[in-house]
Amino acid sequence: MAKPIKILFAINNLTYGGIQTQALSLAKAYQKKGAKIYFLWTSKYEVDFVQKELLDHNIKLIDGKFIDDKFWLKYSWRLHRYLPLIKTTLLLKFYRIDYVIPYQNKLSYFFGAIHNYTGVKRTIFHIRNTVVESKPKQNWYLKKALQSKSPIVANSNHARIKFKKVYGKFYDLDIRTIYNGLNIRCIDNSVSWKEHFKVETVDFVVSVISNFFQEKDFLTIFNAWKLFIEETNSNSKLLIAGDEGIEGMRDFYKVKVGELGIESHVSFLGRTAYNIELLSITDCNILSTNNEGLPNSVIETLAMGKPFAGTNVDGVREVVGKEYPIPLFEKGDYKKLEEILLNVFNKKFDLQEIRDYSIKRYDLFTVDELIKNYSKIIAI
Repeated sequence: MAKPIKILFAINNLTYGGIQTQALSLAKAYQKKGAKIYFLWTSKYEVDFVQKELLDHNIKLIDGKFIDDKFWLKYSWRLHRYLPLIKTTLLLKFYRIDYVIPYQNKLSYFFGAIHNYTGVKRTIFHIRNTVVESKPKQNWYLKKALQSKSPIVANSNHARIKFKKVYGKFYDLDIRTIYNGLNIRCIDNSVSWKEHFKVETVDFVVSVISNFFQEKDFLTIFNAWKLFIEETNSNSKLLIAGDEGIEGMRDFYKVKVGELGIESHVSFLGRTAYNIELLSITDCNILSTNNEGLPNSVIETLAMGKPFAGTNVDGVREVVGKEYPIPLFEKGDYKKLEEILLNVFNKKFDLQEIRDYSIKRYDLFTVDELIKNYSKIIAI
């Protein structure tokens, strides 16, 4: 009997989030094909996520905190650089890993730098964010990773094009676009999700599904929401589902909500495992952002056929396409966002048109499409 293919996913945080959702979609799809799956983590470990999403699905865990450990830096920068590389190389050989799929830029650099020494068949180099640099980064790990000629996967065309423009003249790049692929689970309709989210008596529900990172623009949402509430004097609620991307950001935004006097119309849900269920009860989902790779929350909104209001940035445009029935708003334009919300509230958009367009558009972002494209790189 042939030994199963072993795939290691390397990721910073084992928590609910867009990158984690993407990694799990790919991991579980390959697991169904008979692969043995490992998750290596470096920073944050959330018991609920690990138990429900990993251990309950027979996914093996590897503690990789040593990769970010600064202990040896006080003695020597060489020890700090090379000991984690050596330990990881031995670890990959010990587990006889066939493929490594790192997430986040730093981990792509790290694992790509040691690829030629690990015995791994292929190490994927992921580009998952907007490429903002206009000239190559002077990063030792990145240089080594690109010199290893690992296959490069960008999850958006705009990131692929920019990366090729910046680095293509210096390195021989095998780079392609593979969109995020998401499985949208069936919703348990025996549960009252409005009651679950404490909005059973609310007439108009707006959602935001986003962790609190610097590039996310919550202030534009709150300013628009204040105008919307003043204009409509409605029984409306803004539900925000997100974890602390940067410590203290959620508390900062709670203070801002209080200063705007809209705290009775805003709920901070914290992290939730029920994003799809939240979308099932929302009247409109918002993503206000300064830059974006390819946002999963927008893909999920399409899959659910719900109205979406988003910032006019590359990643959002690439998900919704040119013909999306609701216009995007420019960065910081809270008055335009309020106008969009008012039009949704007053039923000025054709909800059936939005639904039909969204469901068709979602076909680009299914797990089946993801696996079909990854199968050109990883053979199982």
